[in-house]
Amino acid sequence: MIKTIKDFFTAYQEAVWQKDATALLKLYHADVIQFDMWDKGYYPNLGKWRPGIENWLDSLGDEKVKVDFEMIKIQQSETIGFASGLIKFEAISPQGSVLRSMKNRITVGFSIGTHGWTVAHQHISAPISSENLTAILDT
Repeated sequence: MIKTIKDFFTAYQEAVWQKDATALLKLYHADVIQFDMWDKGYYPNLGKWRPGIENWLDSLGDEKVKVDFEMIKIQQSETIGFASGLIKFEAISPQGSVLRSMKNRITVGFSIGTHGWTVAHQHISAPISSENLTAILDT
């Protein structure tokens, strides 16, 4: 359970670092709308998105993923909230070296219920190069 919207970012980092799909998915409402960068790109609810998250974290083997958030801005009322910024993923070897990384834009919409704040909408994207139509993952 996240008590404040700010708590989401720490809980997300910890769940991914621990490769704990259950903890990560608990941050999201069952009816979350997810716009992702990978594969399908759109998931209409948590049930459809769950296999992708589980596969991602299970596929890491002995690697870990360090997540950092930058430039996060939060706006909220008593019942809804909104946050946006940048999210950086770094694959870390067992020896602690960075194997690969990427930075994306993230927008997250929250609602509050009896169990605290949950994500109702998430959108992760990257700008596209006008020269070669590829995603720019390092800005």
